[in-house]
Amino acid sequence: MNKPYWPLSPLEGEDVSKNLVFEIFVQPGFSDLELSAILSVLKAANDVLNRDRFSWQITSDTPGLITSSSELLVRANPAIGDQYLRDCLFVVGGRSTQSSGWMNRLRAMQKRGKPVVLLSDAAREYVKTVKTLKGPATTHWRDIELLHEIGTYPTLSERLVEVSGTILTCAGHGHTMETVVGILSNVLGPQECAEIASLLMLENIRGFTQDQPRGTSYNPNFLEKRLQRAIRIMENNIEQPLRLADLAVEVGLSARHLERLFTVYLNTSPAKLYKKIRLKKAQTLITNTRISLIEVAIACGFLSTASLSQAYKAEFGKTPNQVRKNIK
Repeated sequence: MNKPYWPLSPLEGEDVSKNLVFEIFVQPGFSDLELSAILSVLKAANDVLNRDRFSWQITSDTPGLITSSSELLVRANPAIGDQYLRDCLFVVGGRSTQSSGWMNRLRAMQKRGKPVVLLSDAAREYVKTVKTLKGPATTHWRDIELLHEIGTYPTLSERLVEVSGTILTCAGHGHTMETVVGILSNVLGPQECAEIASLLMLENIRGFTQDQPRGTSYNPNFLEKRLQRAIRIMENNIEQPLRLADLAVEVGLSARHLERLFTVYLNTSPAKLYKKIRLKKAQTLITNTRISLIEVAIACGFLSTASLSQAYKAEFGKTPNQVRKNIK
């Protein structure tokens, strides 16, 4: 993979084989997938090198036992202001990530020219907190759509990873392992990185500049090609939903044939799946933004807040107003 200059790289005259310590910052509800991906790559790298070159410390602004989004418990040490900074800071996010807990450490790392890696939810909160980005940034595609609904971010991209100075933002989730291998490629040789990837059974390490696969339709492994195209069209036309006849024309099939494909392969109708896609977008906007419900309805192709509320309650068991009342 093409690797940009990254502050983890050894400077001229610096020991290229020096040991590195990573701080991994977590908060309640953190992504255990991302945490385990970081630890798995660092451990695999040590195994390949046959020595403990990479070590780590888990920290938090709420130290002690912390529960992940999947009820996994980890013990975190206290993160004290801008003290005890390490060689690299990873921030593992979650749906309730609060940037106030780690922004001081991020800024302290920036002042010292040390790298910070923000994964998915943490990258989203960083973009929201900074507001005026001085360089490119990215996050998970789901949150890119959300950010564009609540603000203007001209330098926000849909790439897997963006590097801006000492800040690396990335899609996270299932791409976390590849990201960490890419970061280590700045201090390890190609053969060592290939061994790490082989040990972890990563057949392909995607480059930082590749675009993210967005939505269900971008994964060809489980969908028939014509269904894949139909779902992609649905995902790209949420605000102004297409009629079944127009969708069929776009796919190159008759409406009846398209309905048959949905029934055979997905056990549902195009209309039901289309509504579910729109309601998932509505759920993201309702739970993660404070934009008005009429704006949510318009953004998701509903004629009124009443029609949105009725469909939302049928799908999720609560009205949008009830959901928002329970959000702290």
